Amino acid sequence: MKEQIYTIPLNDALAEDSECLMCSLEKKLEDDAISYFLGPAMMEDDVRKITNEKGFCRRHYHLMLDKGGRLSLALMIDTHLEEVREKLGKKSKKPHSSFLSKKAALNSINEMVNAIEQIQSSCAVCDKLARQLKQAYSNFIYLWDTEAEFRKKFLNSKGLCLPHMAELLRIAPNELGGKKLDSFVGDIYDLQNAQLERLNGEVNWFTKKYDYRNQDEPWGTAQDSLPRAVTKLSKY
Repeated sequence: MKEQIYTIPLNDALAEDSECLMCSLEKKLEDDAISYFLGPAMMEDDVRKITNEKGFCRRHYHLMLDKGGRLSLALMIDTHLEEVREKLGKKSKKPHSSFLSKKAALNSINEMVNAIEQIQSSCAVCDKLARQLKQAYSNFIYLWDTEAEFRKKFLNSKGLCLPHMAELLRIAPNELGGKKLDSFVGDIYDLQNAQLERLNGEVNWFTKKYDYRNQDEPWGTAQDSLPRAVTKLSKY
């Protein structure tokens, strides 16, 4: 299979031999997105406009703190806080004011809560990641359809986590039709069933290793099966 720009990330993810190739890819995209916003891009007007408006979610704030580059994060938070103050200021009628009826007070409170929820639900990293993943899902399905070598590699992999499996199945009808769609869904189901059975066996042996009668038996592939099972069930 000839490497193209859109095939390299998926092939690299497959090469990791993880419980979910899309988890490997998403983690790489997420790391890259965090580095992007903490890098020189955060000084560009169009990028700063986005971070001022959207800020980041709880997960990505903490990943940025862990990443370092705290001056970059501080500069973005500084101007984002100005925007947050402005948004909340527009909703800042004091609900306890004697001039407000109970209904007006409740409306004021609801407006403030909605404004806070909108601030908390927006994230520049999540938005960037969502756009990239949407394209990655389409690329995955395209490669499965057109590249026999990619399909073979995938069918010999450990498959997908359940959230990424669901997302691929959700997108597949937009990319494939008829027998191709049936074949794709069949491949996904068969691979996932086999890999879930394999992982179930590993976790089962993990539990049995705590029986004193098995303490001298080899772990095999079960020793790290618990974190792998968590990934398989819930994403990285």
